[in-house]
Amino acid sequence: MNEWDEKINGQETQPEAGQPVTETAELPINGSEAVEEALREKEAEEARRQQEAIRLAQEAARERQLLEEQEAERARAYAAEQRQKEAARKQKKRRKRQSFLTVLCALLSVAALAVSVVSYQSLQRMKGDLSTLQNQVSAKSESVVTRQGNLTGTDINGSGNAVSASEFKTGTTSLTDVSDIVAEAIRSVVSIEVTGTKKTSSFYGTREYQTQGAGSGVIIGQNETELWIATNHHVIEDANEITVVFCDEKKISAYLKGTNQEHDLAVLGIQLDALSQETLDEIRLATIGDSDILRLGEGVIAIGNALGWGQSVTTGVVSALERNVTFSDETTMNLLQISAAINPGNSGGALLNAKGELIGINNAKYSDEEVEGVGFAIPISSILDVMQELSLKEARVPVSEDEYPYMGITFRDLSSAYHSMYGIPLGAYVDSVGKGTPAEEAGILPYDVITALDGEKIESYADLVGELQYHKGGTEVEVTVMRLEKGSYNEIKLTITLGFKKNITS
Repeated sequence: MNEWDEKINGQETQPEAGQPVTETAELPINGSEAVEEALREKEAEEARRQQEAIRLAQEAARERQLLEEQEAERARAYAAEQRQKEAARKQKKRRKRQSFLTVLCALLSVAALAVSVVSYQSLQRMKGDLSTLQNQVSAKSESVVTRQGNLTGTDINGSGNAVSASEFKTGTTSLTDVSDIVAEAIRSVVSIEVTGTKKTSSFYGTREYQTQGAGSGVIIGQNETELWIATNHHVIEDANEITVVFCDEKKISAYLKGTNQEHDLAVLGIQLDALSQETLDEIRLATIGDSDILRLGEGVIAIGNALGWGQSVTTGVVSALERNVTFSDETTMNLLQISAAINPGNSGGALLNAKGELIGINNAKYSDEEVEGVGFAIPISSILDVMQELSLKEARVPVSEDEYPYMGITFRDLSSAYHSMYGIPLGAYVDSVGKGTPAEEAGILPYDVITALDGEKIESYADLVGELQYHKGGTEVEVTVMRLEKGSYNEIKLTITLGFKKNITS
């Protein structure tokens, strides 16, 4: 029995000799009770942890529910905003249409009045001339008889001022018959066939589908190796394959030299050695005119691939010289308004004056059930510098598989609604950047948004892929990125030396 057992049994032990006598100490808890106490504390601690975990889970669930409600509210707000914008756009279009019709009616009334006045004056002059002629015939009837076979050379008085029959015919031709002009000018106009990819965006993402399109173009120049053809940017937008059909019906694949969306202009290139001598003999470069000296009412000729059926010709007059036209995408252009029929497929075709000179690139038709004979063309004098700049750009020919470029970036495809909701600029959204890749060395970071590559606008990952195919590995390109800094996006320009995709090791 030890010392503690003795105390428990109420027995006191005598201290050894020389040891001081001490008071009796309290009894400590025994071993079994200590174990039970520890188990109880552990169970209580476990219960507290479980309760805390339940509380945290409930708070997380409430936060998720709140976020979902906020997301749903933002989606509803965005949908309501889009509905309001669409309603406002339709209202704006109705107001424009009403204003246009009001102005058109006023112009027609003025024109009708002018025609009436001119007709009345012409009638009065004709009456006077007829009276004079009758007097002359009565006075010199014998002279008239002797000169009947010579009316094409002199007038009734023999004064030599009469207009010849051939001149009458020439005057008539300039107003109604443009066949001679068209026969020469149509050799500089081409049809364009396009196979492309269209993208549609919604809240749930982006979908792509294949499209077929048709347009027109004008041969504007050449150098030692290639032929240049001007057309509209919207004709070849999203194009994967571009085919040009010449006046002799020969079809040749074309490539893009450059585009300018602001002027809705694009220039295509074709290698001269891809054309046969027969085709080269048939085609002609367009003769460039001066759209700055056009006058209201001046006759014009439109040539283009209307409805994709091949070249066709329409005629009309210049209805307005500087018409500001706003399109469905809210862009505005200063255009010539013409009465010549412009139909789908005419876009990019030639607008000519009475001399057969190119004075415009056909652009669009005002489409409305209540309006007819309202077409538009880009004045040629306003785009000469742009056409020359695009023509001199390096040929945009897709590179070979061995030369295909590599950046070292993974992207995230965001919907347009996501961009709008969170204020993210349109572009290729960088998800991650590989270590030691060209993108990392150039300074591109995750969450950057690539908005341009060598000056070409980028609005999505698909746009970036479409642009990269024209740049060889090993070349330097300028990349424009929007970077989020202190709550706002700032534009940064970086230079990246593209790698080669073939050198990527898995």
